[in-house]
Amino acid sequence: MSEETSNGIISEDQAVELLALFVSSAQLLMHEPAHYGPLRLLTATERLSAMMLEKATEETRPFLELAIERIPQMHVQMSDVPAYKAGLEELNAAIGDCLVRRAGLEEGASQ
Repeated sequence: MSEETSNGIISEDQAVELLALFVSSAQLLMHEPAHYGPLRLLTATERLSAMMLEKATEETRPFLELAIERIPQMHVQMSDVPAYKAGLEELNAAIGDCLVRRAGLEEGASQ
């Protein structure tokens, strides 16, 4: 990842918003059911994706758009364990694809 693409993607205010979400989630998880942990991580993923979208590279944008679209549906599916797991698998495959694109390792790419 180049310095150019790693700097300035979110503002300090946005980063502090995420930090507040992480810290408050950590405290709340001490008292919530175990299945809320993945839900809170997905919420953070959705928020960070929305913050990044405007300045994202073409390699990263497809994952961000999928996360923004898919995660709210997953919140509703939380009690449907097979659908929830399928959504998690979809997002994991998509972030894997994103990493491959960012590394320039997709099939047919010149190295």
